[in-house]
Amino acid sequence: MWPEPVERIASFLRASHAHGRLEELAPGVDSPPGPSARARAFECDGRVVVVLAPADRALDHGRLARRAGCGELRAAAPHAFPYQGTRVYVDRALLSVRTVWVEAGSPRHVLGLAPRQLLRLTRAETGVFSRDE
Repeated sequence: MWPEPVERIASFLRASHAHGRLEELAPGVDSPPGPSARARAFECDGRVVVVLAPADRALDHGRLARRAGCGELRAAAPHAFPYQGTRVYVDRALLSVRTVWVEAGSPRHVLGLAPRQLLRLTRAETGVFSRDE
C-alpha cells in the first residue's frame, strides 16, 4: 500500500491508462534509477507555470519567461504530479531519454514515464529551458 499522496498518483495513472513505474527509493538512495527531471513552479503574471527540466542542468529563467509570456517569474509552491491547474512545460532534453523520473508524492517516491506519456499526462508544451551549469 502506498502512502496517500503516492496512491493519488497511482490512481491517476490507472484512470489515465498510463504505463509508468512507481518506486520507493531504498534507504540511503537519494536519486532515481535513471535520468530525472526536476519540477519547478513559478508565479507568472497571476498564473502558475511548472517546468520540468533535467535535474542535472540549470534552468534558463529568461527562456521560460519568454515562452510563457511572463513579465517576471517568481518561485511558487511546488505542485504535485500531474501538476493540474498549471501550465506545464517540458525541456526538450528530456525527450531523448527512454524513461524520465519525477518525484511522486514524496521525496522518497519516484515515477518513471516514457517522455511521450509525460507529455500526454501533464498536457505539456516543449521547449529549451535548461542550460549546462
